[in-house]
Amino acid sequence: MHYAISDIHGCIKTLKELIKTIEAVSSDNTYYFLGDYIDRGPDSKSVLDYLIDLKHSKQAIHIIRGNHEEMMLSTYLNNNIEDYLLWMNNGASQTLKNYNVPNGIYHLTGYIPKKYIEFIESMPYFIETEKFILVHAGINFNSDNPFNDKISMIWTREENYNSDLTKGKFIIHGHTQLPKKQILKNIENKNKILCIDSGCVYKQIKEYGYLSALNLDTLELISTENIDF
Repeated sequence: MHYAISDIHGCIKTLKELIKTIEAVSSDNTYYFLGDYIDRGPDSKSVLDYLIDLKHSKQAIHIIRGNHEEMMLSTYLNNNIEDYLLWMNNGASQTLKNYNVPNGIYHLTGYIPKKYIEFIESMPYFIETEKFILVHAGINFNSDNPFNDKISMIWTREENYNSDLTKGKFIIHGHTQLPKKQILKNIENKNKILCIDSGCVYKQIKEYGYLSALNLDTLELISTENIDF
């Protein structure tokens, strides 16, 4: 089976529980992770460690870049206050605590091991299969070259569809939180653009607080309630 999972945001216990639920049904799976593994939640480092271990396992694992990984990478590589403040305004503080980075420090070399940076650098912005285009935030078909518009791929909140450019494929993405019942309704309506971010890290908000996986073979949604908070 093939599964897409998005927006884990440091919730390692919930991720492991979701994978356990999936593996109980089928152990021969291909996973597509759609970005935002870090920030806001309690243990971003452990999520990255888990994904790195999965990448080295026998299973087929595809790991796409999200805007939070991009912010971490930019802060590390550029060593400037602007990138640091943008990241901090988007939930970086817990991630920096995971790496024992003191408050106010944005020169991250020496705190974050290079293997994590190289891991993020290896993440593509999107993956295209026979039936799906998998991306973190979406594809901007108003762009002159939608499949080179990397900023939109990790940041856009717009949903537009071009059947000629997509060749009729589904676009599967995260980034924008939706109540689980809305995701299920969109699947039932056979929408060509399906957001699967059910707001795992926002457990305190009614109708959110689930980590979801979409079975790409059946379009069944499997969800686990957040157990990290």
